[in-house]
Amino acid sequence: MTAAHLTLTDINVYIPSFRPSIDQVIQEINEDGVSFRLSAAEYRDSGFEQVPIARDESLEHMIARVCAPILSQARQEGIRLGAILFACVTSAGVGAQSLFSGLLREYAYGETPVIQPEEYGCATIHLSLNLAKAYLAVETDDNAAVLFVAADKAISSHHRSDTYMLYGDAASAALFRGSGTGGQRTLSTRLKVDGLVYDDCPERIKMYFSTFYLAVRQVVKQVLREAGMSMNEISLIFCSNLGLHTWSTLARAISCPLDKFYAGALGHAGHLHNTDILLNVNDAVRNGSLNRGDFYLTVTVGFGGYYGCALHKYE
Repeated sequence: MTAAHLTLTDINVYIPSFRPSIDQVIQEINEDGVSFRLSAAEYRDSGFEQVPIARDESLEHMIARVCAPILSQARQEGIRLGAILFACVTSAGVGAQSLFSGLLREYAYGETPVIQPEEYGCATIHLSLNLAKAYLAVETDDNAAVLFVAADKAISSHHRSDTYMLYGDAASAALFRGSGTGGQRTLSTRLKVDGLVYDDCPERIKMYFSTFYLAVRQVVKQVLREAGMSMNEISLIFCSNLGLHTWSTLARAISCPLDKFYAGALGHAGHLHNTDILLNVNDAVRNGSLNRGDFYLTVTVGFGGYYGCALHKYE
């Protein structure tokens, strides 16, 4: 077993209370000219029921909801914040520093840089784990930390969906620390980048959806091999909320039963970009599905050929 790379603590998640049915959302995006190729019945068959939508909440407001409690506690504990890693798929290129400026001044972290990695889609959380691991590995201060924040708010129907998936609005945050007791310890991480460009070509997109599970299998096997563990020792798998049909394909590819994929939040939350993982872990802890001492995997798939996997232990 490898030593812990870092620990995730103080996880916060915010999902808007307005959650219309997938029937309503599919009807609206079709009326707006989006070519969504599944019927509501087909989409529901994958376990989806609702889509969280931020009607009155701004992106900045949702960020504050999840970050303020963490920053307040960090300031009290004397945490030195090295950076904020900000994952935002729906508003790539937005002025990230300005979204956080007031919040950082309020908690005396005004000099903290906000870094927004792009192009990794829904696998940005695993990219961030790798970046934080590298930063914390050379840090000698036990109070050093990196804040990961994911926030998305669709501003049009074209941001609300693609050909096969609906995207909800949400925000989440977690503190990544190199030491400390308790929390979600990360023991091994892998990120695979194919970096493919599809240019909205239907045939290339079809090829991607029919082969991506092979890359997921590769990163999962690498993580388990690095840790000297087998799938039988894994209690749960927290995957991007891609639906039961996709999870079933992944389960066969990595040789595990489908019921290892945590689905407790799938119906009411749907797919929330980089918030999926933190939402599912928090939800499983709250309802007792994940217990102290359990080993689990997190798996993400970013459209375009980005795949992440990490092994964690809940302590």
